[in-house]
Amino acid sequence: MRIQAKYGLLAVFILVSALIYFLYLKPVEETIIFFPIDPSLSFDSASTHLAAEKSDDNYSINWSEQSVLNTDAYLRQDISLLYKNGRLAGILKDWRQNTQSIQQKEDITESESGLFQGLTFHYAEVHPSESDIVSAQALTDDELYVILSPFSKFQSFKRPISAEQKEWKQVLDRTAKAVMADSLNKASEAFQLDKDRYEVASLTELNTKQDELLSGFTEAKQKEIIGKLWEGLYRNYVMGIKKEDGSGISPEGSTIPLLLVSNDNKELLTVFNVSDGSPVILRQKLPSLH
Repeated sequence: MRIQAKYGLLAVFILVSALIYFLYLKPVEETIIFFPIDPSLSFDSASTHLAAEKSDDNYSINWSEQSVLNTDAYLRQDISLLYKNGRLAGILKDWRQNTQSIQQKEDITESESGLFQGLTFHYAEVHPSESDIVSAQALTDDELYVILSPFSKFQSFKRPISAEQKEWKQVLDRTAKAVMADSLNKASEAFQLDKDRYEVASLTELNTKQDELLSGFTEAKQKEIIGKLWEGLYRNYVMGIKKEDGSGISPEGSTIPLLLVSNDNKELLTVFNVSDGSPVILRQKLPSLH
């Protein structure tokens, strides 16, 4: 009887220790998980910013992002993506516990003219109680055209003013759009997609075209869709891309992901080409409209 009691107490001790570990001591995993949006949570500030600075024969892209939640969060995380001429040029990601704010910045040296597009997903996980987990999220973006040419003075702009800037904007826009058009065509052929069955927008357009892309869905469901989209992008894009043959490849050099929402509002496809030109598709089932 004493032996049984001894082992019974040991089992209880192990169980309690395991609960304490998983509830309080287990390290936070570097990931994004969608939890219900809490309307009481909001970002006091959030931004993505791009600027250019000339240096000898090159120039630097000053890339930064920041966000401040209106309260301390169990987990704060920001993921910022930078694209040049339609392809991924860099990733900034940071996560912190028990804080409100995150700030990140990086300078990238470039030597050719380019259209730079930055997009940041700001995320917070909050635990109001031991049994409840809620979240907050926001998107910010910025865009910058940079001209470095022997036939033109160095300049950067967000909106063209002069005739010269308007011409450069058209050239750089065409370059980026051609990359994305090729990406969509390769995905359509590889995965037998009928492009007419989908509403299409690029990931960098998500902040401005969300309502158009997800028309018919309530605001709450749009946020859920976007939260789960970034959950998948973080796992299958930001942290490394898994190809059809099972091999892994870095996302650097991949094309801007294109978001395809089916006309029946049942699925969201994310397609892009990796740096070697191979097409990739991610599938997300959408919630019902009602």
